[in-house]
Amino acid sequence: MSRITLKRRTRLLAIGAVGAVLVLVIGIGFAVSSGGGGTTAAPGNSAKGTATGSPHSTGSSVQADIACGKPTTASSTADSRNAAANATDCAATSADAPWMSGVVSSGSEQWLQVNLGSGTVVDHIVVVWGADYARKFKVRVSPDGSSWRTVEKVSDGTGGTQTVSLPSGTDTQWIQLYLEQPTASAAQYAVARLEVFALSDSAVPPAGSSAASQSTSTGTGAVDGQWSGGFAGYGDAAWKAQWGYTSTGQFGQADLSAISDPTAPGGTALQVYYGAGSSANTCKDCPSRGGGQFYQKLSDLGATGAALANSTTLDLKYSIKLPAGWDFGEAGKLPGLYGGTIGQESGGTHGSDGWSTRYMFRNHGDAANAGEIYLYTPTNSGPTGYGVDYFGNWNWTADGQWHTVEQLVNRQTGAVTVWFDGVQVLSAPGIATGISNIPFGGVFFSTFFGGHDTSWGPKKAEYAYFAAFSLSTTVQH
Repeated sequence: MSRITLKRRTRLLAIGAVGAVLVLVIGIGFAVSSGGGGTTAAPGNSAKGTATGSPHSTGSSVQADIACGKPTTASSTADSRNAAANATDCAATSADAPWMSGVVSSGSEQWLQVNLGSGTVVDHIVVVWGADYARKFKVRVSPDGSSWRTVEKVSDGTGGTQTVSLPSGTDTQWIQLYLEQPTASAAQYAVARLEVFALSDSAVPPAGSSAASQSTSTGTGAVDGQWSGGFAGYGDAAWKAQWGYTSTGQFGQADLSAISDPTAPGGTALQVYYGAGSSANTCKDCPSRGGGQFYQKLSDLGATGAALANSTTLDLKYSIKLPAGWDFGEAGKLPGLYGGTIGQESGGTHGSDGWSTRYMFRNHGDAANAGEIYLYTPTNSGPTGYGVDYFGNWNWTADGQWHTVEQLVNRQTGAVTVWFDGVQVLSAPGIATGISNIPFGGVFFSTFFGGHDTSWGPKKAEYAYFAAFSLSTTVQH
């Protein structure tokens, strides 16, 4: 790690090459409970519907496969014979063709999705893999098919028939297999069958009931120390409520727009426009505008938001894509975390009640795209007051592919750790001083070139893309 204090303010992004990640989704209602789950595996294939027993049922009987016959789509398929619907086609045997993804390359993210149309309490899932299976994957749930939380992680996938029990009381409309690491020889993923089993006496509270309002009071995608948010419906009332969006400190909304992108996690990305020669919104000599900013307020996300805000540690992960040939200019900023009072952690302001850990990309050494943490704290913002640069061992990647970047901040020790595409690229113990008594505020979505004048900006107009933001009190990758 190297530290550089600058007299000019500038920070920007970092992006890494992500390992092959594939998303497999099944739609079923809203899960709000937590608890221990587990995974068991057996070699070979089994007939559809044979796993009718519950790995951890406590008296309630388990229904037959409720994913059977539901409409199923995917972000990619190998060919028409290996369609997404094959995974849930109710076939009596495994003789028919499995669903097969397209070729899985570094940074590729795909999804397979089933909408069951109603919520239920899910007991466990059964995955019957084809020849190419996932060594590492997650089971995630969602109320709407765009905002997800992880309920189970599997790091030792065995292929064959694999049963994954879910935390007791998992009430959800959608279930997702998030496939993160294939076998060494696999070029794609293959799922012969995906089965979902619910408890027969489960019931979802009617809309408007007290139980339903309690289940959703913390906001879509926020529960039990985890929050996730995408960009479907960006800017509308439901999206703002789900994110805990506040208009305080925002700018550049005209240059931020949600777009459909089948390659993006969740299928939707936030596109950010940066005009040629653009810089921060305070620039006086810039020929064009660019970039944008907004804050999340965890305090507006109910009990889950409070748990995240008051945690000793908070982990932020998201996906980013920069087109090939992207002009990095002199430097620029990318989203990170913040804490305390909005406006006390950036722009040359470093009050006693604010801090931030945005990323930057910067012309540094031999690299125009060097990655760094751009730090503001009450006691460590550099002699000029415009932040401190902590360079890591990574460069942001402009290749038109999706990459993940993740940071973990410990308020008590001041340690900041960064991973790019799942690989640790920065370990900075004790740098974030003076923040132990300042709670986490949430996501600080801030991206622009600069600096405050046109010298920082790109020579041509550029676009960057962001997707799949998530927060957790523990490391996510």
